[in-house]
Amino acid sequence: MEENKNIVTQILNQYFKGSLASMASLFGVSPMAVRKWQELGEFPAKHGRMQQAHELTGIDYKKLTPSAYQAPDGFSQRLQQFQLAA
Repeated sequence: MEENKNIVTQILNQYFKGSLASMASLFGVSPMAVRKWQELGEFPAKHGRMQQAHELTGIDYKKLTPSAYQAPDGFSQRLQQFQLAA
């Protein structure tokens, strides 16, 4: 797959020949939802979309939805404070 495009665009082009309607049909969403995923650059973890993309492509979950594997903003600081207080 091409490295210069986001993962959603790569899958859209490789598996669906660029057709938003075809990809939307497989995932059970609207073409606008697929466009939103493209803008975000990843598949949503909700409602099994990341799992569906993984089953279709075999691509690692962390590449499909990297934000699901990141700690929320400020967590490191809160964790340090918690550990110091404990």
